[in-house]
Amino acid sequence: MPMDFPDLQSLKDRAKGREFRQPNEGETEADYREALASHIAPIDPIESMEIRNSVGWDKWSPQQKFKSLFIMANRGK
Repeated sequence: MPMDFPDLQSLKDRAKGREFRQPNEGETEADYREALASHIAPIDPIESMEIRNSVGWDKWSPQQKFKSLFIMANRGK
């Protein structure tokens, strides 16, 4: 089921469910989004990309789809 992560609160809620830390003092939403996505990537690569893209996989643009494939193909290299 696709999930959207449009704002910091949605990221914080998901982080709690995934047992990830809350944002550090002064950490930007973009930096926190990337940290959470990196934490989730080994567990669920699609959810990780939904976090990076802010929207569920059903709403990805062609560019976001390409970026997702590129990142997943190059994991661990």
